[in-house]
Amino acid sequence: MPAPTNSADTPVPGRASGPVIGEGPASAAPSLRAAWWMVGVLFAVYVFAWLDRLILSMLVEPIKGTMALTDFQMSLILGPAFAVSYAIFGLPLGWAADRFQRRIVVFFGIILWAAATVACGFANSFETLLLARVLVGVGEAALLPCAYSMIADAFPRDKLTVATSTFQMAGKVGSATAFGLGGLAIAFAAGLGTVVLPLHGPAEPWQLVMIMVGAPGFLLAFLMFTIREPERRNPGGTQEKDGALRTFIAENRALIGLMMAAFSALALCGYSMTAWVPTFIGRQFHWSPAAYGPALSIMNLVAAASLVANGKIVDKLFAGGMKDAHLRFYSWLILLVAPAVVSMFFLSNPWAFLACYGVVQFITVPFMVYLSSVLALLAPARVRGQMIAIFMFVFTMLGMGVGPSLVGALTDFVFQSDAKIGHSLAIVTISSAAIAFVCLRLSLRYLGPAVARRLAEQPA
Repeated sequence: MPAPTNSADTPVPGRASGPVIGEGPASAAPSLRAAWWMVGVLFAVYVFAWLDRLILSMLVEPIKGTMALTDFQMSLILGPAFAVSYAIFGLPLGWAADRFQRRIVVFFGIILWAAATVACGFANSFETLLLARVLVGVGEAALLPCAYSMIADAFPRDKLTVATSTFQMAGKVGSATAFGLGGLAIAFAAGLGTVVLPLHGPAEPWQLVMIMVGAPGFLLAFLMFTIREPERRNPGGTQEKDGALRTFIAENRALIGLMMAAFSALALCGYSMTAWVPTFIGRQFHWSPAAYGPALSIMNLVAAASLVANGKIVDKLFAGGMKDAHLRFYSWLILLVAPAVVSMFFLSNPWAFLACYGVVQFITVPFMVYLSSVLALLAPARVRGQMIAIFMFVFTMLGMGVGPSLVGALTDFVFQSDAKIGHSLAIVTISSAAIAFVCLRLSLRYLGPAVARRLAEQPA
Protein backbone atom coordinates (compact mmCIF):
# COMPACT_ATOMS: atom_id res chain seq x y z
CA MET A 1 0.00 0.00 0.00
CA PRO A 2 1.49 3.37 -0.93
CA ALA A 3 2.43 5.72 1.87
CA PRO A 4 -0.03 8.54 2.53
CA THR A 5 0.84 11.82 0.89
CA ASN A 6 0.36 15.37 2.07
CA SER A 7 -2.33 16.07 -0.48
CA ALA A 8 -5.17 18.22 0.82
CA ASP A 9 -7.59 15.45 -0.13
CA THR A 10 -5.73 12.52 1.48
CA PRO A 11 -6.31 11.81 5.18
CA VAL A 12 -3.12 11.90 7.25
CA PRO A 13 -3.06 10.84 10.91
CA GLY A 14 -3.09 13.80 13.27
CA ARG A 15 -4.43 16.20 10.64
CA ALA A 16 -7.85 17.38 9.62
CA SER A 17 -8.96 15.98 6.29
CA GLY A 18 -9.94 18.10 3.32
CA PRO A 19 -8.52 21.45 2.26
CA VAL A 20 -6.40 23.16 4.85
CA ILE A 21 -5.71 26.74 5.79
CA GLY A 22 -2.12 27.85 5.91
CA GLU A 23 1.15 28.11 4.13
CA GLY A 24 2.72 24.70 4.70
CA PRO A 25 4.93 23.53 1.86
CA ALA A 26 2.35 21.06 0.54
CA SER A 27 -0.81 23.03 1.21
CA ALA A 28 -3.00 24.77 -1.30
CA ALA A 29 -3.06 28.56 -1.51
CA PRO A 30 -4.30 29.92 1.82
CA SER A 31 -7.97 30.78 1.97
CA LEU A 32 -8.40 34.05 3.82
CA ARG A 33 -12.15 33.58 3.79
CA ALA A 34 -11.81 30.29 5.67
CA ALA A 35 -9.21 31.84 7.95
CA TRP A 36 -11.51 34.71 8.88
CA TRP A 37 -14.37 32.29 9.52
CA MET A 38 -12.06 30.46 11.93
CA VAL A 39 -11.30 33.77 13.67
CA GLY A 40 -15.05 34.45 13.88
CA VAL A 41 -15.73 31.11 15.57
CA LEU A 42 -12.83 31.54 17.98
CA PHE A 43 -14.06 35.08 18.65
CA ALA A 44 -17.50 33.80 19.68
CA VAL A 45 -15.95 31.14 21.90
CA TYR A 46 -13.68 33.69 23.59
CA VAL A 47 -16.60 36.05 24.23
CA PHE A 48 -18.38 33.30 26.17
CA ALA A 49 -15.16 32.43 28.00
CA TRP A 50 -14.95 35.98 29.29
CA LEU A 51 -18.65 36.03 30.11
CA ASP A 52 -18.32 32.88 32.22
CA ARG A 53 -15.12 34.24 33.78
CA LEU A 54 -16.29 37.75 34.67
CA ILE A 55 -19.93 37.42 35.63
CA LEU A 56 -18.89 36.42 39.16
CA SER A 57 -17.32 39.85 39.72
CA MET A 58 -20.80 41.40 39.51
CA LEU A 59 -22.15 38.98 42.09
CA VAL A 60 -19.69 39.63 44.92
CA GLU A 61 -22.14 41.21 47.35
CA PRO A 62 -24.98 38.66 46.98
CA ILE A 63 -22.52 35.74 47.22
CA LYS A 64 -20.95 37.28 50.33
CA GLY A 65 -24.45 37.64 51.78
CA THR A 66 -25.44 34.04 51.05
CA MET A 67 -22.22 32.44 52.30
CA ALA A 68 -21.09 35.04 54.87
CA LEU A 69 -17.70 35.57 53.18
CA THR A 70 -15.10 38.32 53.58
CA ASP A 71 -13.51 40.36 50.76
CA PHE A 72 -10.38 38.24 51.10
CA GLN A 73 -12.31 34.98 50.72
CA MET A 74 -14.08 36.39 47.67
CA SER A 75 -10.73 37.45 46.25
CA LEU A 76 -9.58 33.82 46.45
CA ILE A 77 -12.59 32.78 44.36
CA LEU A 78 -12.19 35.65 41.90
CA GLY A 79 -8.43 35.20 41.55
CA PRO A 80 -6.39 32.13 42.61
CA ALA A 81 -9.19 29.55 42.29
CA PHE A 82 -9.39 30.28 38.58
CA ALA A 83 -5.86 31.50 37.98
CA VAL A 84 -3.85 28.63 39.46
CA SER A 85 -5.72 25.94 37.54
CA TYR A 86 -5.75 28.08 34.38
CA ALA A 87 -1.99 28.54 34.59
CA ILE A 88 -1.03 24.99 35.54
CA PHE A 89 -3.25 23.24 33.00
CA GLY A 90 -2.24 25.71 30.31
CA LEU A 91 1.16 23.98 30.16
CA PRO A 92 -0.01 20.47 29.17
CA LEU A 93 -2.73 21.98 26.98
CA GLY A 94 -0.08 24.09 25.21
CA TRP A 95 1.84 20.85 24.63
CA ALA A 96 -1.37 19.33 23.24
CA ALA A 97 -1.85 22.34 20.95
CA ASP A 98 1.52 21.61 19.34
CA ARG A 99 0.75 17.93 18.73
CA PHE A 100 -2.98 17.29 18.27
CA GLN A 101 -5.89 18.82 16.39
CA ARG A 102 -6.33 22.13 18.13
CA ARG A 103 -10.04 22.46 17.37
CA ILE A 104 -10.68 19.18 19.26
CA VAL A 105 -8.68 20.36 22.27
CA VAL A 106 -10.76 23.56 22.34
CA PHE A 107 -14.02 21.61 21.97
CA PHE A 108 -13.44 19.59 25.15
CA GLY A 109 -12.24 22.71 26.96
CA ILE A 110 -15.52 24.50 26.21
CA ILE A 111 -17.59 21.55 27.42
CA LEU A 112 -15.66 21.48 30.71
CA TRP A 113 -15.83 25.20 31.46
CA ALA A 114 -19.55 25.39 30.56
CA ALA A 115 -20.31 22.52 32.94
CA ALA A 116 -18.19 24.11 35.68
CA THR A 117 -19.94 27.49 35.28
CA VAL A 118 -23.31 25.78 35.68
CA ALA A 119 -21.87 23.99 38.72
CA CYS A 120 -21.13 27.42 40.26
CA GLY A 121 -24.89 27.92 40.29
CA PHE A 122 -25.28 24.76 42.37
CA ALA A 123 -22.60 25.72 44.89
CA ASN A 124 -23.80 26.26 48.43
CA SER A 125 -20.51 26.77 50.29
CA PHE A 126 -17.15 28.50 49.92
CA GLU A 127 -15.45 25.18 49.19
CA THR A 128 -17.83 24.03 46.44
CA LEU A 129 -17.78 27.42 44.71
CA LEU A 130 -13.97 27.42 44.91
CA LEU A 131 -13.81 23.97 43.30
CA ALA A 132 -16.19 24.94 40.51
CA ARG A 133 -14.07 27.97 39.69
CA VAL A 134 -10.99 25.75 39.57
CA LEU A 135 -12.67 23.63 36.89
CA VAL A 136 -13.68 26.74 34.91
CA GLY A 137 -9.98 27.61 34.83
CA VAL A 138 -9.00 24.14 33.62
CA GLY A 139 -11.46 24.30 30.72
CA GLU A 140 -10.58 27.83 29.62
CA ALA A 141 -6.85 27.03 29.64
CA ALA A 142 -7.37 25.07 26.39
CA LEU A 143 -8.43 28.07 24.31
CA LEU A 144 -5.58 30.56 23.94
CA PRO A 145 -2.64 28.23 23.13
CA CYS A 146 -4.74 26.57 20.44
CA ALA A 147 -6.35 29.75 19.10
CA TYR A 148 -3.16 31.81 18.72
CA SER A 149 -1.34 28.84 17.21
CA MET A 150 -4.12 28.31 14.66
CA ILE A 151 -4.28 32.00 13.73
CA ALA A 152 -0.50 32.19 13.31
CA ASP A 153 -0.65 29.26 10.87
CA ALA A 154 -3.64 30.62 8.94
CA PHE A 155 -2.53 34.18 8.10
CA PRO A 156 0.46 35.72 6.28
CA ARG A 157 2.72 37.89 8.42
CA ASP A 158 1.45 41.17 7.00
CA LYS A 159 -2.08 40.38 8.24
CA LEU A 160 -1.18 38.58 11.45
CA THR A 161 -1.49 41.45 13.93
CA VAL A 162 -4.87 42.49 12.52
CA ALA A 163 -6.11 38.90 12.77
CA THR A 164 -4.88 38.44 16.34
CA SER A 165 -6.21 41.89 17.29
CA THR A 166 -9.62 40.94 15.93
CA PHE A 167 -9.61 37.73 17.94
CA GLN A 168 -8.35 39.46 21.09
CA MET A 169 -11.10 42.04 20.72
CA ALA A 170 -13.38 39.24 21.93
CA GLY A 171 -11.92 39.77 25.39
CA LYS A 172 -13.33 43.28 25.53
CA VAL A 173 -16.58 42.25 23.83
CA GLY A 174 -16.85 39.45 26.38
CA SER A 175 -16.29 41.94 29.18
CA ALA A 176 -18.92 44.21 27.66
CA THR A 177 -21.30 41.27 27.36
CA ALA A 178 -20.67 40.22 30.94
CA PHE A 179 -21.25 43.71 32.33
CA GLY A 180 -24.12 44.60 29.99
CA LEU A 181 -26.12 41.39 29.87
CA GLY A 182 -24.93 40.49 33.35
CA GLY A 183 -26.67 43.48 34.87
CA LEU A 184 -29.86 42.62 33.02
CA ALA A 185 -29.60 38.93 33.94
CA ILE A 186 -29.15 39.82 37.61
CA ALA A 187 -32.21 42.08 37.52
CA PHE A 188 -34.21 39.39 35.67
CA ALA A 189 -33.22 36.65 38.12
CA ALA A 190 -34.02 38.87 41.10
CA GLY A 191 -37.49 39.48 39.68
CA LEU A 192 -38.32 35.79 39.43
CA GLY A 193 -38.81 35.37 43.13
CA THR A 194 -38.22 31.92 44.60
CA VAL A 195 -37.23 29.39 41.94
CA VAL A 196 -36.94 25.71 42.80
CA LEU A 197 -34.59 23.74 40.52
CA PRO A 198 -34.28 19.96 40.16
CA LEU A 199 -31.37 18.55 42.20
CA HIS A 200 -30.92 22.01 43.68
CA GLY A 201 -33.95 23.19 45.56
CA PRO A 202 -34.61 26.92 46.10
CA ALA A 203 -32.06 28.95 44.13
CA GLU A 204 -30.69 32.40 44.89
CA PRO A 205 -30.79 34.92 42.00
CA TRP A 206 -26.99 34.82 41.66
CA GLN A 207 -27.13 31.03 41.30
CA LEU A 208 -29.69 31.35 38.50
CA VAL A 209 -27.42 33.83 36.73
CA MET A 210 -24.47 31.41 36.80
CA ILE A 211 -26.60 28.63 35.33
CA MET A 212 -27.97 30.92 32.60
CA VAL A 213 -24.53 32.09 31.43
CA GLY A 214 -22.97 28.62 31.54
CA ALA A 215 -25.60 26.59 29.68
CA PRO A 216 -25.12 28.09 26.15
CA GLY A 217 -21.54 26.81 26.12
CA PHE A 218 -22.72 23.26 25.45
CA LEU A 219 -24.09 24.38 22.07
CA LEU A 220 -21.25 26.78 21.32
CA ALA A 221 -18.68 23.99 21.54
CA PHE A 222 -19.99 22.35 18.37
CA LEU A 223 -19.06 25.43 16.31
CA MET A 224 -15.49 24.12 16.47
CA PHE A 225 -16.50 21.44 13.96
CA THR A 226 -17.36 24.11 11.36
CA ILE A 227 -13.68 25.10 10.95
CA ARG A 228 -10.76 23.20 9.48
CA GLU A 229 -7.45 22.59 11.20
CA PRO A 230 -4.81 24.93 9.67
CA GLU A 231 -1.69 23.40 8.17
CA ARG A 232 1.22 23.95 10.54
CA ARG A 233 3.95 26.14 9.11
CA ASN A 234 7.39 24.55 9.00
CA PRO A 235 6.47 21.89 11.56
CA GLY A 236 9.91 20.25 11.57
CA GLY A 237 10.79 16.72 12.56
CA THR A 238 10.84 14.98 15.93
CA GLN A 239 14.40 16.02 16.75
CA GLU A 240 13.66 19.70 15.99
CA LYS A 241 10.43 19.49 17.98
CA ASP A 242 12.07 18.00 21.06
CA GLY A 243 14.99 20.44 21.19
CA ALA A 244 13.48 23.60 19.75
CA LEU A 245 11.82 24.78 22.96
CA ARG A 246 15.02 24.72 25.01
CA THR A 247 17.01 26.26 22.17
CA PHE A 248 14.50 29.07 21.62
CA ILE A 249 14.39 29.98 25.32
CA ALA A 250 18.20 29.89 25.60
CA GLU A 251 18.68 32.12 22.56
CA ASN A 252 16.11 34.69 23.71
CA ARG A 253 16.53 34.53 27.49
CA ALA A 254 16.74 38.27 28.18
CA LEU A 255 13.88 39.19 25.84
CA ILE A 256 11.62 36.46 27.24
CA GLY A 257 12.35 37.51 30.83
CA LEU A 258 11.54 41.17 30.19
CA MET A 259 8.38 40.29 28.26
CA MET A 260 7.25 38.01 31.09
CA ALA A 261 7.78 40.78 33.64
CA ALA A 262 5.96 43.37 31.51
CA PHE A 263 2.98 41.19 30.62
CA SER A 264 2.66 39.84 34.17
CA ALA A 265 2.49 43.40 35.49
CA LEU A 266 -0.15 44.29 32.90
CA ALA A 267 -2.10 41.15 33.76
CA LEU A 268 -1.96 42.07 37.45
CA CYS A 269 -3.31 45.53 36.60
CA GLY A 270 -6.04 44.26 34.28
CA TYR A 271 -7.30 41.33 36.33
CA SER A 272 -7.38 43.40 39.53
CA MET A 273 -9.64 45.95 37.86
CA THR A 274 -11.79 43.31 36.19
CA ALA A 275 -12.37 41.55 39.50
CA TRP A 276 -12.98 44.58 41.72
CA VAL A 277 -14.15 47.56 39.64
CA PRO A 278 -17.83 46.49 39.75
CA THR A 279 -17.61 46.29 43.56
CA PHE A 280 -15.76 49.63 43.67
CA ILE A 281 -18.51 51.33 41.66
CA GLY A 282 -21.18 49.87 43.93
CA ARG A 283 -19.44 51.02 47.09
CA GLN A 284 -18.07 54.34 45.87
CA PHE A 285 -20.97 55.59 43.75
CA HIS A 286 -23.80 53.39 45.08
CA TRP A 287 -24.79 52.17 41.62
CA SER A 288 -26.58 48.84 41.19
CA PRO A 289 -25.41 46.20 38.65
CA ALA A 290 -28.32 47.16 36.39
CA ALA A 291 -27.02 50.74 36.37
CA TYR A 292 -23.27 50.25 36.04
CA GLY A 293 -23.43 47.14 33.84
CA PRO A 294 -24.38 48.95 30.60
CA ALA A 295 -21.87 51.74 31.35
CA LEU A 296 -18.99 49.26 31.79
CA SER A 297 -20.21 47.47 28.68
CA ILE A 298 -19.88 50.63 26.58
CA MET A 299 -16.40 51.34 27.96
CA ASN A 300 -15.26 47.83 27.04
CA LEU A 301 -16.71 48.08 23.53
CA VAL A 302 -14.82 51.33 22.95
CA ALA A 303 -11.62 49.61 24.06
CA ALA A 304 -12.43 46.64 21.81
CA ALA A 305 -12.72 48.90 18.78
CA SER A 306 -9.25 50.26 19.50
CA LEU A 307 -7.66 46.82 19.21
CA VAL A 308 -8.13 46.43 15.46
CA ALA A 309 -7.07 50.03 14.81
CA ASN A 310 -3.94 49.51 16.91
CA GLY A 311 -3.26 46.24 15.10
CA LYS A 312 -3.32 47.99 11.73
CA ILE A 313 -0.92 50.64 13.02
CA VAL A 314 1.51 48.01 14.28
CA ASP A 315 1.35 46.04 11.01
CA LYS A 316 2.06 49.24 9.07
CA LEU A 317 5.00 50.14 11.32
CA PHE A 318 6.38 46.63 11.02
CA ALA A 319 5.98 46.58 7.24
CA GLY A 320 7.81 49.90 7.14
CA GLY A 321 10.88 48.33 8.73
CA MET A 322 10.31 48.84 12.49
CA LYS A 323 11.23 45.32 13.63
CA ASP A 324 10.36 46.03 17.29
CA ALA A 325 7.05 47.72 16.41
CA HIS A 326 4.86 45.45 18.57
CA LEU A 327 6.48 46.26 21.92
CA ARG A 328 7.57 49.80 21.04
CA PHE A 329 3.99 50.77 20.13
CA TYR A 330 2.68 49.12 23.29
CA SER A 331 5.06 51.15 25.44
CA TRP A 332 3.76 54.30 23.72
CA LEU A 333 0.20 53.27 24.66
CA ILE A 334 1.10 52.90 28.33
CA LEU A 335 2.70 56.33 28.38
CA LEU A 336 -0.34 57.83 26.66
CA VAL A 337 -2.86 56.51 29.20
CA ALA A 338 -0.67 57.10 32.29
CA PRO A 339 -2.68 60.17 33.48
CA ALA A 340 -5.88 58.09 33.53
CA VAL A 341 -4.14 55.25 35.43
CA VAL A 342 -2.89 57.64 38.11
CA SER A 343 -6.11 59.58 38.66
CA MET A 344 -9.11 57.33 38.05
CA PHE A 345 -9.62 55.81 41.53
CA PHE A 346 -9.47 59.26 43.16
CA LEU A 347 -12.23 60.84 41.06
CA SER A 348 -15.52 61.73 42.72
CA ASN A 349 -17.58 61.84 39.52
CA PRO A 350 -18.71 58.38 38.32
CA TRP A 351 -18.77 59.41 34.67
CA ALA A 352 -15.23 60.77 34.85
CA PHE A 353 -14.16 57.50 36.44
CA LEU A 354 -15.84 55.46 33.69
CA ALA A 355 -14.14 57.55 31.01
CA CYS A 356 -10.72 56.92 32.58
CA TYR A 357 -11.55 53.23 33.06
CA GLY A 358 -12.36 52.95 29.37
CA VAL A 359 -9.06 54.58 28.41
CA VAL A 360 -7.03 52.30 30.70
CA GLN A 361 -8.59 49.26 28.99
CA PHE A 362 -6.44 50.13 25.96
CA ILE A 363 -3.39 48.67 27.77
CA THR A 364 -4.76 45.73 29.77
CA VAL A 365 -6.49 42.96 27.80
CA PRO A 366 -4.67 43.59 24.45
CA PHE A 367 -1.26 42.45 25.70
CA MET A 368 -1.97 38.97 24.29
CA VAL A 369 -2.14 40.51 20.81
CA TYR A 370 1.42 41.77 21.06
CA LEU A 371 2.72 38.67 22.84
CA SER A 372 1.25 36.24 20.30
CA SER A 373 2.43 38.34 17.35
CA VAL A 374 6.00 38.47 18.68
CA LEU A 375 5.99 34.70 19.27
CA ALA A 376 4.57 34.10 15.80
CA LEU A 377 7.55 36.02 14.38
CA LEU A 378 10.21 34.41 16.56
CA ALA A 379 9.15 30.95 17.77
CA PRO A 380 9.28 27.76 15.65
CA ALA A 381 5.79 26.45 14.88
CA ARG A 382 6.27 23.27 16.93
CA VAL A 383 6.87 25.20 20.15
CA ARG A 384 4.58 28.20 19.66
CA GLY A 385 1.69 26.74 21.64
CA GLN A 386 4.03 25.75 24.46
CA MET A 387 5.58 29.21 24.58
CA ILE A 388 2.15 30.83 24.78
CA ALA A 389 1.26 28.38 27.56
CA ILE A 390 4.47 29.21 29.46
CA PHE A 391 3.73 32.93 29.25
CA MET A 392 0.13 32.28 30.29
CA PHE A 393 1.35 30.27 33.28
CA VAL A 394 3.58 33.08 34.51
CA PHE A 395 1.30 36.06 33.94
CA THR A 396 -1.81 34.19 35.09
CA MET A 397 -0.19 33.10 38.34
CA LEU A 398 1.20 36.58 39.01
CA GLY A 399 -1.60 38.60 37.41
CA MET A 400 -4.85 36.80 38.00
CA GLY A 401 -3.59 34.79 40.97
CA VAL A 402 -1.99 37.65 42.89
CA GLY A 403 -3.81 40.76 41.62
CA PRO A 404 -7.37 40.28 42.94
CA SER A 405 -6.06 38.73 46.17
CA LEU A 406 -3.65 41.62 46.69
CA VAL A 407 -6.50 44.12 46.37
CA GLY A 408 -8.61 42.12 48.84
CA ALA A 409 -5.71 41.78 51.26
CA LEU A 410 -4.88 45.51 51.16
CA THR A 411 -8.54 46.37 51.77
CA ASP A 412 -9.02 43.93 54.66
CA PHE A 413 -5.63 43.95 56.38
CA VAL A 414 -4.01 47.32 55.59
CA PHE A 415 -6.86 49.83 55.20
CA GLN A 416 -9.29 47.65 57.21
CA SER A 417 -12.28 49.24 55.52
CA ASP A 418 -14.45 48.12 52.60
CA ALA A 419 -14.80 51.78 51.65
CA LYS A 420 -11.05 51.99 50.90
CA ILE A 421 -11.10 49.51 48.02
CA GLY A 422 -10.31 52.37 45.62
CA HIS A 423 -7.04 53.01 47.44
CA SER A 424 -6.11 49.33 47.12
CA LEU A 425 -6.90 49.36 43.41
CA ALA A 426 -4.87 52.54 42.87
CA ILE A 427 -1.76 51.06 44.52
CA VAL A 428 -1.94 47.90 42.40
CA THR A 429 -2.74 49.52 39.03
CA ILE A 430 -0.27 52.43 39.21
CA SER A 431 2.69 50.31 40.30
CA SER A 432 1.89 47.57 37.75
CA ALA A 433 1.65 49.98 34.82
CA ALA A 434 4.97 51.58 35.79
CA ILE A 435 6.75 48.21 35.94
CA ALA A 436 5.30 47.20 32.56
CA PHE A 437 6.46 50.39 30.88
CA VAL A 438 10.04 50.07 32.14
CA CYS A 439 10.30 46.40 31.13
CA LEU A 440 8.89 47.02 27.65
CA ARG A 441 11.38 49.82 27.00
CA LEU A 442 14.26 47.60 28.15
CA SER A 443 13.07 44.76 25.89
CA LEU A 444 13.42 46.86 22.72
CA ARG A 445 17.21 46.40 22.57
CA TYR A 446 16.64 42.65 22.13
CA LEU A 447 13.45 42.40 20.06
CA GLY A 448 14.53 44.17 16.85
CA PRO A 449 17.72 42.12 16.34
CA ALA A 450 15.91 38.87 17.22
CA VAL A 451 13.17 39.50 14.64
CA ALA A 452 15.74 40.48 12.00
CA ARG A 453 17.66 37.23 12.57
CA ARG A 454 14.50 35.11 12.38
CA LEU A 455 13.30 36.75 9.18
CA ALA A 456 16.71 36.24 7.60
CA GLU A 457 16.65 32.54 8.51
CA GLN A 458 13.07 31.93 7.35
CA PRO A 459 11.73 34.30 4.67
CA ALA A 460 8.00 35.06 4.73
